[in-house]
Amino acid sequence: MSYHIHIVDPCTSEEWREFVATHPQAGIFHHPAWITLLRETYGYPMFAVCAMRNGKIRGGIPFADVHSPLTGYRWISLPFSDACPPLLVDDDQQTAAVLFNFLRSQLSIATPRIEIHSNVHAQSSLYHEKKFFQHVLDLRNSPETLFRSFDRRTTQRSINIAEKNAVVVRECVSKEEFDAFYDLQVMTRKRLGVPVQPRTLFNGIWDRLIKPGLGFALVSWKDTTPIAGGVFLAFNNTLVCKYSASDVAYKALQPSHAFIWAGIQKGIERGYASLDFGRSENCNLGLRRFKKNWGAVEHELNYSVLATSKPSHHASPLTGILGRIIRHSPAFVCKFTGALLYKHFA
Repeated sequence: MSYHIHIVDPCTSEEWREFVATHPQAGIFHHPAWITLLRETYGYPMFAVCAMRNGKIRGGIPFADVHSPLTGYRWISLPFSDACPPLLVDDDQQTAAVLFNFLRSQLSIATPRIEIHSNVHAQSSLYHEKKFFQHVLDLRNSPETLFRSFDRRTTQRSINIAEKNAVVVRECVSKEEFDAFYDLQVMTRKRLGVPVQPRTLFNGIWDRLIKPGLGFALVSWKDTTPIAGGVFLAFNNTLVCKYSASDVAYKALQPSHAFIWAGIQKGIERGYASLDFGRSENCNLGLRRFKKNWGAVEHELNYSVLATSKPSHHASPLTGILGRIIRHSPAFVCKFTGALLYKHFA
């Protein structure tokens, strides 16, 4: 039987839910809960392009239809998702060809660009861009064995400093505790001069991901003060450290090392096979070194673009100006610009 293309709603489709639940390469960013969160937060229409055969999904790619007067019209798989490769049964290249032939046929003035957050094999009309790196740590060892694999002069030393300074890491078990992480996130984004993600995103992370068991949040405390924290998403044996934040006033206490080490130990306890530290930009050598010092293996992560002509990129002159405004303004400016602009820069 030949293939046919079937479009489903990945937020509600039982076909998609079952496909993701049983696919060994599916990640948290393919999960209906994450896709629903993006729809609810940013208002994107969401759909999944599926190649069907014998009544079953043999391959699929979820997309957001992003129509922005500021950044253009495109399909993205998926916004704010570090890596979202096409899911293929048995890595079937025939299925991949069916999917990409369909996607190529959809390129038009209305949809001039289709982005996939994965390194897709060469196809006509396909370009690669935005060179990133992923760092993945194998958790299939004891905490003691993993600790010995960390860089002794940096990572091991920083964990010991946090312990000596009585930095305590607690898992968030209430929304009020999770709000402490959000306050740190606002503080961190303001310091960096970038808009913070909308509050509704973190409310949704709590309700749709953490409460149902698709992740957890950790906060490092010094006495009664929250000083760093992270959000770990979890699915299909993999943890992803998706968000992290800290108060630089307490940097000497190494609270970020404390919550990452606690996250690694919880990951081992709960049976996860790996920890994905999230993507890093090619030029951010300091962040890449930080992740490698945990023993994480570095992999290239290239994004793929289907387009009618080679994409061009121009840095917005607003970026530098906005950064200065955010850094030198009250926190509400960071929040307001995030609520207003974040969805346009997927």
